[in-house]
Amino acid sequence: MKSKFLFVFASAILILSIAGIFASSCNLAVSLVNQDPYPAVQGDSVKLLFQVSGVQDVNCNGATFKIEPGYAFSLQSGDNGMRTLPGSTYTQNYQNYWAIPVTLNVNPAALDGNAQVTVLYKPGVSGPNTTSGFTSQQFNVSIQNSHADFEVYVNNYDPITQTITFQVLNTATFGVKAVTVTIPEQNSLQVKGANTNIVGDLDSNEYTTADFIGTPSNGNISLEISYTDPAGVRRTIDKNVTYDSSYFTNLPTQGGGSYTLWVILIIIIAVVVFWYFRRKKKKKRMEEMRRRT
Repeated sequence: MKSKFLFVFASAILILSIAGIFASSCNLAVSLVNQDPYPAVQGDSVKLLFQVSGVQDVNCNGATFKIEPGYAFSLQSGDNGMRTLPGSTYTQNYQNYWAIPVTLNVNPAALDGNAQVTVLYKPGVSGPNTTSGFTSQQFNVSIQNSHADFEVYVNNYDPITQTITFQVLNTATFGVKAVTVTIPEQNSLQVKGANTNIVGDLDSNEYTTADFIGTPSNGNISLEISYTDPAGVRRTIDKNVTYDSSYFTNLPTQGGGSYTLWVILIIIIAVVVFWYFRRKKKKKRMEEMRRRT
């Protein structure tokens, strides 16, 4: 009877111990709550915000987080990817989650689409070289090439009005917004008036023109083309275009300006000639009338 009582007592203690183990377990969960910019761009950096929930449980005794960026990304200089949350932090701030911002460099050779980063996490505070006991989870980070490019040509130059017209073609596979063309100070083109022209939005393979007043010289002309990419980032690209005055001389209807001027001059000359001969004829008629009287 006594041995039976001892068996029941030991079993009860074992059950209570097992229940205590499960009751004191720490359940952490990680989620990616924000990516900036979205999508990320090759050759730039991307800011990721992770959130670890469950750290409010005192049984966790803090937490350790580590990110492994993979091929498409790399850690910034001085960052080993490890983050630790001391066990007393959650009791002081009364928070039930842990926000972890991470900035990664995007590989210039990364492909468009979703690239994965791996996150390792575990309860408690671990040293930087500890690798055991972690839970692994992967997250997708969106990447898209948002670096546009343009083809630029001198479309026309009218020496009468001193108007030079540039033709700008968007050669990217995506549209860009708020495109501006700026001519920086240089000897090859002396701009008179505004040196920036707002040309607006350009879809892929769409072109527009930008007019400036100035005096160009033969050779290369430098331009700056600014645009807003699909991620909302404002970018500027430098372009060079060759100007050759021989292509824009002796044009029959150059810019419409010289043609209009010649028409006006011919009309003025015709009016003057008509007025001269009419006056002369009228004067001759009056002299004949005086002779008769």
